[in-house]
Amino acid sequence: MRLRLNKLLLIGDDKHYEVEFKDGLNFITGPISTGKSTILELIDYCLGKKRHKNYEEVRLKCKYVALDLYLNNERFLIERPLFSFDLPVRIYNWNEEEKRFDDDFDFFIVTIPKEENSLARFLQEKLEIPEMKLSGQTFSFRDLFKYCYVSQTNIDSENILDEKYYTKAFKRKPTLEIILNSLNQLLNELKNDKKEQSQLINELLDKKEAIVKFLRDVELFSTKAQNEDRKAALIIKRTEHLSELIEVKNNGKLKDDNTKSLEFQLFKLRDKIESLNEEENEIRKYITKLKLLLNQYSNEIIKLDYLILSNGKLQSIEFSSCPSCSSEIEKKEHNNCDLCGNILTEYNEDEEKAIKLERKRLNIRLNSLKDFIEEQSDLLYDKSKLKEKRKREIFEIEDKINTIQRQYISPFIEKIELLNRSIGELDKKIENLELSTNVQEELTTLSDNIQKNENKLKAIREQITDIENDSTDFSNIINRLSKRFSNILKSFQFPKLNNAYISDKNYLPYVRGTKYDEIGSLGAVTLVNIAYFLSILELSLELKKSYHPKVLLLDTVGKNLGKREVEDGDDEFRDTKIFNSVFKYLVEFSEKYKSQMQLFVINNDYSEDIKESDIIVQFDGDGTRSYKYGLIDDLIS
Repeated sequence: MRLRLNKLLLIGDDKHYEVEFKDGLNFITGPISTGKSTILELIDYCLGKKRHKNYEEVRLKCKYVALDLYLNNERFLIERPLFSFDLPVRIYNWNEEEKRFDDDFDFFIVTIPKEENSLARFLQEKLEIPEMKLSGQTFSFRDLFKYCYVSQTNIDSENILDEKYYTKAFKRKPTLEIILNSLNQLLNELKNDKKEQSQLINELLDKKEAIVKFLRDVELFSTKAQNEDRKAALIIKRTEHLSELIEVKNNGKLKDDNTKSLEFQLFKLRDKIESLNEEENEIRKYITKLKLLLNQYSNEIIKLDYLILSNGKLQSIEFSSCPSCSSEIEKKEHNNCDLCGNILTEYNEDEEKAIKLERKRLNIRLNSLKDFIEEQSDLLYDKSKLKEKRKREIFEIEDKINTIQRQYISPFIEKIELLNRSIGELDKKIENLELSTNVQEELTTLSDNIQKNENKLKAIREQITDIENDSTDFSNIINRLSKRFSNILKSFQFPKLNNAYISDKNYLPYVRGTKYDEIGSLGAVTLVNIAYFLSILELSLELKKSYHPKVLLLDTVGKNLGKREVEDGDDEFRDTKIFNSVFKYLVEFSEKYKSQMQLFVINNDYSEDIKESDIIVQFDGDGTRSYKYGLIDDLIS
């Protein structure tokens, strides 16, 4: 199993920014804030990390990031939108004949790794990583890749892989077992799957047996083709009966002229009733509008009566106390209201006459309107009476027609009933055949499902046998891992090195007999973390089979280390010898396994052991020393 990175591409409107990779050591160097860490973080993002950081320079220039990579010798391009974290990724296939990626692509989601159309599931299938559950949770490529990328913030972390937080780290130990091909966890999951699969097949077989028994009991156990032939014959027979029934009914219809005349009268009367209904509705709506107008006239007359009554009378009332709260009211000036203080006015004689005249006109209109409403109500009553009369006439005509028809068609009733009964029996037989066909289709689907699950059970059994035959004692693997871990720290010239190992209980590193997070020096933690992840990669390369992707990304390996001689009292880990030893080992390791893996290393400084051919990216931060300014090389802040 191998994941090989070929190229990282940042896609912009005006320009694209590329970083090409190679086998073995890929060293990236340059000053701070030039985009070194961004390269590794975007690789992680392309491989399914939920989010990336808010790179302002990338936001200004780029819209997409793409990763050109090989998955077990198949080449793909994974393209993902930047700053739009929930959008799906596009995956393009490599066209070997045309030496380019196809224009067509497939969409994959990144938010739910367990889904069939997820990026994590795609990577897992292409890398031939077995499907399994860890502590009831779906195991995915993202769980595996945590052992492949050590970010700048985690290189000196005293909490490896969030081991102190159970909700995040409960997959940590079984994932390491999977990486190093100790598939005890997978074996347990497969045995559970075998049990569940067997139970499912038994349930399906019980259901199949019940369906077969049902078909035999109702004597419908025949092939689909036989059912279709029977159904066609029944439909033909039903059609013949139906034609005969229609003919009998047509022959039995009344052709008497009196009946036709009555039917015509019936039609005309029903039409008249419909017209009367419409007229009644229109009159009711009209009366409603007239009553609204009547209310308006009545309200206007009441207002005019009040004006006539109040002129010069209400205005002369004097108040010594408030009618609401009984408080004493201060006396207002002459012609001013005692309550509100407004100036009092009276209508003159001409104005009062005009008001009375307007009231008289309104009263005349009011009386006329009342009379007109009464007329419309009488008209509505007449329409209602006429409609009742027409209904009685319809009833009388229908009674005449029914009497004549009963006398005329009685010889045909027995024949009609017989044909209807036969058609009903044929419909029932056709319905049973359709039911039989549906049940048999369900039986076929069920049989296919049983066969599919039996094949799956067979594959599970074969997988269990393969794992049991290829079982590995994981305690032996942990011992081998511990030796490599200790040897790497020795190569780093780790001060006062003794009793360095990987615990077979928690799979975590110990140095000087102490757990890594209790050493007390971040420089020591940096060395331990580097050695830990390197030892896992190295052992996976030497094992006959492993599920490590064979790629390791280490960001800022010189963090908390130094490039100077140690003086008395200084941190013993800030030593040039240690710093140089780390880079020397990384170079030697990469040379040894160059064709089998990729090692990505970021640091501002480096020792003379780093070859120019191993430096894939070198930034200078100002663009004046023949190197690029940074990852985004045309934007200088």
